Amino acid sequence: MRPLHDLGSASFEHPRAALAQADNFHKDWLDCDKQWRLMSKWFKLLLFGIWGLLLIPLIGTAVEKWFVENLLSEPGAATTALSNNLVAIGELRWFKFALVFMTGIVIGISLEVSARKAGERRAFELRSLAYKFRTLSDEIKTRTASSAWPANSRDTRPAILSAFASAKRFDLWVPGERVFELPDGSFLSEYLRTVGMLLENGRLDEARREALSWQPFLDRTKRA
Repeated sequence: MRPLHDLGSASFEHPRAALAQADNFHKDWLDCDKQWRLMSKWFKLLLFGIWGLLLIPLIGTAVEKWFVENLLSEPGAATTALSNNLVAIGELRWFKFALVFMTGIVIGISLEVSARKAGERRAFELRSLAYKFRTLSDEIKTRTASSAWPANSRDTRPAILSAFASAKRFDLWVPGERVFELPDGSFLSEYLRTVGMLLENGRLDEARREALSWQPFLDRTKRA
């Protein structure tokens, strides 16, 4: 039978080992993600380079034609030969297929990059809104405990209304200026705290439902 102190040390070693293993796994995942992003970046550059090469016959022919019409009285033998070669390449069936195929890939990559950047910006705006909500909630809670509402919210009123305007862009219900007619700021403080917690975790749909659920409370408070 193992001594009690051995059992106690073993019980602490297992959580520590699990935490260390989880930390190592997280670091390995970050390293793999970094390497994948680097490889993806170079692969995209390679694809854009190939697409650029495929555009040379089309662009080269157009440039040669412009030079002949605007700068050169008669094309030289080298220019004519180059133009004929570019035209011949552009007429090849495999070239047309490759150009269309690579153009589709480039368009797809461009759309994917745009969508990812838009998603990252939206996530950043959500985190910023969550931070505003949580900060204002703490500020209102502190002030409500020490002085009268809404007299104590005059300097924070612009920040509150600005946060409401930002929330509306995400289709979040906001109480608007009616909260300044309430007898105290507890309603607004709790609304900002609960909705801000959900936004902080990226749970936008739940935050919308949670925000909307506060509307009946505001209506009842107003009637009272």
